[in-house]
Amino acid sequence: MSGKKLLFSLCAVALLVACSEEKSEPLPDLQPVEIPKDVPGLYSGRLPCDDCTSRMVRMTLSEDSSVVATQLTLRDTMVTDTLRGTYVVTDSSIKISLSDNQLHWNFKRIKFGNLRYMTSAGVPYEDKDGLHADFIRIYKAPLKPVARNSAEPDSSAEKPVATDSSKE
Repeated sequence: MSGKKLLFSLCAVALLVACSEEKSEPLPDLQPVEIPKDVPGLYSGRLPCDDCTSRMVRMTLSEDSSVVATQLTLRDTMVTDTLRGTYVVTDSSIKISLSDNQLHWNFKRIKFGNLRYMTSAGVPYEDKDGLHADFIRIYKAPLKPVARNSAEPDSSAEKPVATDSSKE
């Protein structure tokens, strides 16, 4: 009898082990998340500078992929430079070429449409205090001008002035 009990126990354990294996179905393919390509706007931030006290930049990324960057560099005196160039959006990064391809800046898009400066190695820049060189989006350039409702009166139009016809 003990052989039958042992055989029954082994069968019960084997059945429990076989039933406990959970077969997982493959997960469905998820749609890739599209990164928005509409980055035109005004951005302001600081860039690293080894030979100066501060380097602040205000740049406008236009819809035609052109860039105008105003750079204020503080050394013994403050120097303002206006740099022009183009930008390209690839995946989650923005590559900016300025001054006839002599100067290159790479940024990664981060939260709220802001930009984080990337080193030439492709990693986020951190200063000695561990702070990133982030550019904050000031506004997003409108894609189309807002049309005025033609049913509304134009407040800027000249209004007729009443004249006294008895004096004529």
